[in-house]
Amino acid sequence: MTPAEAQEILRISAASDMPYMVEKSLEFALFKTYGIESISKLLLATGQLSKEANAGRRFGDTALLIATWINVPITGPGSGRTTKLDYEDPRGAIAVARTNWLHSKYKISNDDYLYTLSLFILEPDVWTKLCGWRELTPMERQAYFVYWSEIGRRMNIQNIPETLEDLEAWCEEYEQANMKPSRINKEPFGRQAVASLCPDRLRESIMQPKPPAWVAKVVSLVLNAHRYYTRYLCLPRFTEMIYVPLQDHDFTKTGVCPAGVSACPFTGKNGEPQFEYRLHPAYSENDPWYLPPPSIFRKVKLYAQAAIGIFNMRAMPSPQFQSQGFRTEELGPIAFQHSGRAAVLANAEAIHGGPLTGPWAFSTDSDKE
Repeated sequence: MTPAEAQEILRISAASDMPYMVEKSLEFALFKTYGIESISKLLLATGQLSKEANAGRRFGDTALLIATWINVPITGPGSGRTTKLDYEDPRGAIAVARTNWLHSKYKISNDDYLYTLSLFILEPDVWTKLCGWRELTPMERQAYFVYWSEIGRRMNIQNIPETLEDLEAWCEEYEQANMKPSRINKEPFGRQAVASLCPDRLRESIMQPKPPAWVAKVVSLVLNAHRYYTRYLCLPRFTEMIYVPLQDHDFTKTGVCPAGVSACPFTGKNGEPQFEYRLHPAYSENDPWYLPPPSIFRKVKLYAQAAIGIFNMRAMPSPQFQSQGFRTEELGPIAFQHSGRAAVLANAEAIHGGPLTGPWAFSTDSDKE
């Protein structure tokens, strides 16, 4: 199984069959890493999740990078792709390169990288068994392993186990050695419902008391209700649930764009009008980062909902949340938004296997580093 084949297989569960459950499993995978003191200490020091002002964007940017890895067809050396696509979208390569550049700013051990990668492989299986309408098949579990292992190699993670079974054994051994109670781990957390979902080792490492039995029962009831509702009352999904728009390369210079994409006109070096294409996520789960400005009718509806208390005006898309959209090479802390372009471009081209072309290619002209 090649990484390109594995991506097509895993997207069945991630985009069609169980997108919500797979999304939550990956969110929980990130949460689970905070039970490792070295990881939670770094996050606390950077303030990217421990400070409310930063947490919304950090969460949204991470989700966008992960969604890009999963959904944009993998390209370049190591992908195993044998047929050339009509347009080889470089956003997957850019997303990995941008992540590599952001991570280069911090001292992170290879084992911490590998542990995080292992959770991205293993947690979807755990969560679909726990509360999905079906379990992942053996082929799907192998696909998660093959695909994410290739992402790990592109991130220069060393010593990735060669089999899924070896990875599971390594992950268990790593948790036993490193998931210990720590006051640092405790800082950002403290909700009983979340604690009820945590394995005992994780709950103890973040120093949360065992929740009352009734909390665990309520959470179990809700998850099982979701399982049976999805299995017996929902029709098959007719369209994929994707956080980032997929590539439609029929762009025009008039700003007519595919859904989820907008064009910002600007004057080029020779005075000719040019367009910078930007992306909008399909939805938002917290702060409305990068969502487009609402239409007049949508805005009236939101104001009406706010008046009766069912909508928080903070969630209104606005320039504060960069409603003009995002570009993959700009994701990350605001302080780094326009930095690192040269390094990201060089790494992205190496991953992609050649120069970046099309609307998502970018230059280093505005690089602040």
